[in-house]
Parts: sequence; C-alpha cells; structure tokens
Amino acid sequence: MDTGLGERELTQGLLHGGGARAVWPLPSIGAYVALAIGLLVSLQLFYSTIYSVHTDLAGAALSGRLAVTLGDSFSNYSLYFPPAERAWFSLSVWLSDLTGMQLDLTVIMMAGVAVIFSVGLAFHIRQQTVGASPLFIVVSLALLVIIPVLYKNVFGLREHMVVLGLWPYIVLRISDPDNSVIGPKTRVLLGVWLGVTLLFKYLYSLVVLLVEIADAAVRRRPSALFRIENLISGGIVALYLFLWLVIDPAQREAIGAVVSAIDANLTSWQTNLYQSALHLALSFFFIALTVIYKLSVREAAIALAMVVAAIAASWIQSRWYSHHLFPIFMAYLAWLWIVHRHIKLLWIVAVAVVMARPVVGEFRNSAIYQVTFDEVEAAMDRPDLSIAGKRVGVLTMHPSPFNQYLATQGAIRWNASMNNSYVAAELKPLDRPENADMVLPPVTLDDPGRQMLHDDMLRLWEDMPPEILILDQSTSWPLEFISVEWKTAFANDDRFQAILAQYKPVFEHKGERLEFTYYVRIDAEQ
Repeated sequence: MDTGLGERELTQGLLHGGGARAVWPLPSIGAYVALAIGLLVSLQLFYSTIYSVHTDLAGAALSGRLAVTLGDSFSNYSLYFPPAERAWFSLSVWLSDLTGMQLDLTVIMMAGVAVIFSVGLAFHIRQQTVGASPLFIVVSLALLVIIPVLYKNVFGLREHMVVLGLWPYIVLRISDPDNSVIGPKTRVLLGVWLGVTLLFKYLYSLVVLLVEIADAAVRRRPSALFRIENLISGGIVALYLFLWLVIDPAQREAIGAVVSAIDANLTSWQTNLYQSALHLALSFFFIALTVIYKLSVREAAIALAMVVAAIAASWIQSRWYSHHLFPIFMAYLAWLWIVHRHIKLLWIVAVAVVMARPVVGEFRNSAIYQVTFDEVEAAMDRPDLSIAGKRVGVLTMHPSPFNQYLATQGAIRWNASMNNSYVAAELKPLDRPENADMVLPPVTLDDPGRQMLHDDMLRLWEDMPPEILILDQSTSWPLEFISVEWKTAFANDDRFQAILAQYKPVFEHKGERLEFTYYVRIDAEQ
C-alpha cells in the first residue's frame, strides 16, 4: 500500500542497515481534514445514489436497531448477538437517530472514520520509521476503500474492520523490525486498536499469533512475542471471550444453535482442503521471488504467516464466501507491498494482473444484489406500502435485498436473525436434482438449536406482533434444487399458522427476480 514512488532511493540506506530516515515535508492538518471529509462525503454520495450496502452489513445494523428498540428484553428473543457487534451497531442506531441520517449510511460513515484512523496510524508509524511520503496515505485510503467495494461490496463488514486493525500492525512489523523507533505510546494505541477490531472476528487473532511466532522463530528471539501491542491486543480479545463465552453457558448454547442452523452452508473437509490449496498457490510464487531476489527471509515469513492464518480462519468457518476470502486477498496485497521495492516492475504487473481477476469476478457477482434492491424498491414505491418506522417480520432464505431496503426506509426488522437459515439446514438432505419438482414436506425442526431459533422468532411475534409481514419466495439459497414455500414449510406449526391468520395479503410482487407477498394485520387501523 506504500507506492514507494520517490521513497525507493531515500529508504535504501535504512532498509539495508545504514543511513538516516528520510524526512518528507508533512502536509498541514487542514489537508488531512480536507482529505478525510472528502472521503466521508464521497462514501455517503456513493452509497446513497449508486450502491446499496452489503446485505450482511444492513442486517447487522437492523439487529442493532432491534436491540435498541427492545432494550433489556432483547435477550428474551435473541441470545446470539456478539457484544462487540451489538455495541457497534447500537452506536450506529443512536447516531442515526441523533443526526437523522439513514441507518445504512450511518454505518458507512462509521466504517469510513475507522478507515481514516487506520490509515493515519499506519502512516504515523511508517513516517516515523522510514519517512513515508504523504502518497502513502492516499494509496492506503484508496486500497482500503476501493478494494472492499469492488470485492463484492464488503466495505464495513466484520472482515473489513479486522483488516483495518491489522494494517497498521503489519506496517509496524515491517517498518520497525528491531523495535527501536516507535515508542510505547504509539504501541499502546496500536494494541488497543488492534484488540478492538479483532473483536469483530476474533478468529483473525490467528494472524497476529502466526506473525509473531514466525518473526520470533526467524530472529530466534522468543521474547519478541511479549511486545506491548501484543499483550494489550491479546488481553482485550481474551477478556472479551472470557466475559462473553466462558462465564455464560447460555452464550455457548446460542453459538451451538447458530452453527446447527447454518449446516447447509458449511463445506466438507475435502472442499476446505481444495480451497486452502487453491488460495495458498500464489504464495509459492512470492516465495520464489524471495529466493530469486534474495529478499528478507523475515519479511517473507511474516507475509506467509498472514496468508496461512487468513486461510486457516476460512477453514475453521468451513465457508468460503466473498467476505471470508477478502482477508486472504488483502494478505497477498500486503505481501506485494512488502516486496514491491525490491523486484522488477514486470513481476509487480504480473502479480497485479493475477490478483485483479478475483476482484473483477467479485465485482460482477455483486450486480445481482444491486439489481434486486432496485426491483424491491420499485415494487414497494406505493403510498400504501410505507414501512418507515414500522415493525416488519420477514421470512426469507436470503436476506438480500430486504435487509438493505428495510435499513434505507427506517423500518425495524422484527426478526432477531438475518434469515431463516435453519430451514435450509432442515431441508438439506432433500436437496437433490431428482427432488426438484417435489412438494416438500413441512419441516419438523427436531434439532434443539434450530427449534430454539424458530421459537425465538415466534415468541417475539406472539408477544409483540409485527405490523407487516413479508414472505419472500425469490430464492431457496443455499439450497440448489428444491424450493421453499413458507406456508408449506410451517404447515404443521400451529403457532405459526395462528400468527399468519392475523394477517391479510395486500400486495404480491412477481417480478423478473423477486417474488414476495406483503401482509398487514387484519385489525390494523385503516
């Protein structure tokens, strides 16, 4: 992310053990503020006029809205909402209410501020160690904003937040190998920032762990493991996991329920092995460059540790969706930044071309989410279908585009979960080509975890009925061959049928890509 333009010659002495740090004239504070404001305004304009946010980001924000609305009673209807995410997205709700800004745009603004802080901290470290030029800021901002948007629009997701914490940490490891330049105050700040961002997806603590082990092994200095930033970030993550999972058995039970609900999404160990090998392949090319150009073994070990850790995190989750692959891509991008000053331009271009392919593919794959959002927005553009400020219960197998639409309209998604994934898990054994035209039997939900999630939804709707129901039949994702029809799926569920009997359909949309029915309560005031 450091272009090295003009910096190459000035830093060679330091990088090879001699010479003084290059000193660049720093821009004024006003220039930094102007750049930050320009970035935030650009993001607001982009997400308000061109793109909708990622469905998972909108979904998490809607969960935050539900948590704030229900207050202390939220735990009666949803045990699973990681505390770090609940705090972050509850903050977005409060800021949205305070400023009048759309909830989705508020989350984007907060993520934009996080990008600015991450880049500023990384630049401070780089400038203090090797004298980075202000171009470092511009290129870092561009890559930490543009790549996440192009990479299936993961901007603001948990993995993006984790990368924002890891970036200044990696800059420190590469720029101050002897721990002789950056003082304790900056290291404390970095440790806090790294620890807090890792709370969004604590599995990526593996990156820090493997990087530190690789660094200590190459340098044969085990004491390096106990740097200030490591102790602080590790302590934050450990304390978080202890308070959240260790002392509260209900939270462990909730995680077990969520895992049982996403069984249909999980990949086999054979797929995990194949995907791991596939995504590890590019590292052999980087290792070859290290050998050919006699590059730093320490830097290669750190970079390889990043890649391996990111791949391991995906393996552990047994899912290889875009947002799980994004940290792997960014690890390789960081590796390219580490070596780019020392290899020929031809190799930089070759690697950039190889890495551009998945980005282009992910960008193309995001088109369907924008098209379907536009379709539901057009379909709901009727005065009698206004959902602003209303409680909306949604049954859907894939939460896009309803998550995005509810967030933009200021509605409250009256579901604790983003989608009904437990239904897919229940029907997965029937998902075979020969069953494509069969009428599916009602789900039984014998699994305790799946039953718990279903019961949470029903109790919420029984105790505080939603004002609107939307039953979506557009997709049965992640099922491939069979289709889910909600009335049939819950035909044997007396509680669900009793709830549905209180509503009447007032609008049905059958479009090119979407099919859903809009219900209102029969006793609602006209």
